[in-house]
Amino acid sequence: MPVGESFLTLFRELSALLSGSLLLGGVVGVSRVVTSEGWRPHKQQVGQTGTKITPELYLACGISGAIQHIAGCAGAKHIIAINTDPGAPILAHADYAIIGDLHQVIPALVEALRAR
Repeated sequence: MPVGESFLTLFRELSALLSGSLLLGGVVGVSRVVTSEGWRPHKQQVGQTGTKITPELYLACGISGAIQHIAGCAGAKHIIAINTDPGAPILAHADYAIIGDLHQVIPALVEALRAR
């Protein structure tokens, strides 16, 4: 399995769970680093040179918040950021922030949503 593929499966499940509970459509978008490493196709990249998104909710997981990425997600109605760095620039744009490791937060969030 390619690097990150099992975690991507978890993100897809989270997207489906959020879509069902919030009655919203959800998809997985990624940063430039992820596409540069070849883990996901460029069409899934959110940013100035990628896709500009306008969701009701953008869950930014491990995103630092480079200006190019912010340009791609600025149309989001609400942003929730998960990051280990309390000084990450994305937090200045987030409505809510979780300071923590996404590898711990995402599985816990999926488990909580499954239990609903």
